[in-house]
Amino acid sequence: MRIVHSESFYHDGRGPSLIKVHLAPNSAHLLAIDFALPDAKSGEHQHLRFIKAQAYQFTPEEVENYSNSLVDWGSTNKGALVSVGKSAWLKGFSQQHLANCEHYRVMFYDEILDVICEQIVVDLGSFTSKDFR
Repeated sequence: MRIVHSESFYHDGRGPSLIKVHLAPNSAHLLAIDFALPDAKSGEHQHLRFIKAQAYQFTPEEVENYSNSLVDWGSTNKGALVSVGKSAWLKGFSQQHLANCEHYRVMFYDEILDVICEQIVVDLGSFTSKDFR
């Protein structure tokens, strides 16, 4: 397990608030998520941008099985974004487009996101179409 972006995406026991999920036009392809950190001022947003996202799954916080979780969030030094690398979930997919991908787990206030992508970038402000690259 590798903690990612702990200085700009962190938790205080519960993760950042998920503000908005951005999908590519006319598809379910995940592009980005706007969020607010636990200590953010009102209206202060940032976004996670997913580079070449291939698969993703949201799990509501109340049904997440923390005793069997891939991540012990208490041991991440408040980091709310981790790479679990080439997990069994990632290996369960056809590997044709996944050579450069990792399985990331993202803790939000009310949900956990699992995503297979090449990289996750943290940017200031809300996601806009000009950020799509």
